[in-house]
Amino acid sequence: MALARTYNPATGGITSTLVDACRDRMDRESDIREYLPLLYEYACKARVIVELGTRKGNSTLVLLAGAQVSGGHVWSVDVDPCDRDPEGMGPLAGCPLWTFTRGDDLHPAVLAALPQEIDLLFCDTSHFYKETLAECRAYVPRIAPGGTALFHDTKLFPWTASAGPASAPEVPPVRQALDDYCAEAGLSWEDLPGEYGMGVIRVARRD
Repeated sequence: MALARTYNPATGGITSTLVDACRDRMDRESDIREYLPLLYEYACKARVIVELGTRKGNSTLVLLAGAQVSGGHVWSVDVDPCDRDPEGMGPLAGCPLWTFTRGDDLHPAVLAALPQEIDLLFCDTSHFYKETLAECRAYVPRIAPGGTALFHDTKLFPWTASAGPASAPEVPPVRQALDDYCAEAGLSWEDLPGEYGMGVIRVARRD
């Protein structure tokens, strides 16, 4: 599907709507494509959305389209300047529903800049065991009652042999991190079907 474009005489540039951009990304082949409808569904019901890992913005645009429905806002973090990529989020970097932070999502300054209570967390970062476990410990406690945390690539073995713990070398590191975190936090998680896997932690509502 071609991206619908509109000429903006105020800026002299060509713009695209979030809905059109979302549809465009859903039609493109990518490792997250199978889960984009799910992300959109969750985002349509969330007001505070935090995304760890932006890359080309496939998940970002879908989350933003959902936030437009819910009246929410998306905060994204990545170590690369994703908001300047002309083939990614660059054309929509000024979207009022989006706040992008370049940096390590575990750095104290980044943690302090992000919302303390989150309705929807989406994590798609290094996929290394230690980093994913640390992200669970830092961000899952911020999930609001009734909120959800999503972790992509629970079936993926990253590109280095040392990505997982020595005690579980044959288990995908994101899966192992979720197992270990949920065991220590008294939570449970579900692995959704699909080629790459999507882990889901649901935080119960308070009575």
